[in-house]
Amino acid sequence: MQKNLFIGFKASRAIPIHNNLTRDFLIQATLDGDVRRIEFQNNVIIDERIVPVDGIIVESFDGRYAVDIVDARPAHDQAAEALTQLAFARGCHGMIELRASDVRAEPRCSAAREVWSHRAVRMHGDDRSEILETLEGGGPVCLRELVASVATRGEARTLVYALACEGALELDLGCGLADDMLVRSGHLGFPVGMRAYSA
Repeated sequence: MQKNLFIGFKASRAIPIHNNLTRDFLIQATLDGDVRRIEFQNNVIIDERIVPVDGIIVESFDGRYAVDIVDARPAHDQAAEALTQLAFARGCHGMIELRASDVRAEPRCSAAREVWSHRAVRMHGDDRSEILETLEGGGPVCLRELVASVATRGEARTLVYALACEGALELDLGCGLADDMLVRSGHLGFPVGMRAYSA
């Protein structure tokens, strides 16, 4: 069976995903200005045995955390023990335990999905420059003001979402995709220096 892979600018490698809940978490963590880097490890050593694990680790300003998406794994399997061991082995400060209700909380979940659907949008270099230079010069601004202040060939809101998917800018998705959503410059390219994912 072929696995689906998640690829995002904060991920240290392509991450295999087995369910939509994990995919939603990875999308939100990638778009979350608080998350700096996402790592994945597929096994851990317990009592000299190699044990498989879907080990997702998020790195933030206040530390590294192994993520246990409780509702994405079978009950009473070895995953919890393996994740605890992984957190210890990778020098994590602790674990974040999430349930489906945490990951699927609205309006954040739908907003993140909508933004992520624009990750493959192609844009002209001058459109990119127009948006990023406007944002850089004016500092954080609400989406309505940013869209009104730029002259682009493509639809400005679509381009803003695409730029968020690559880390060139950040969106505050906590209140959904409202016109007053705050937009600020991102940290394109490098394992982005930001804060921790919070449920």
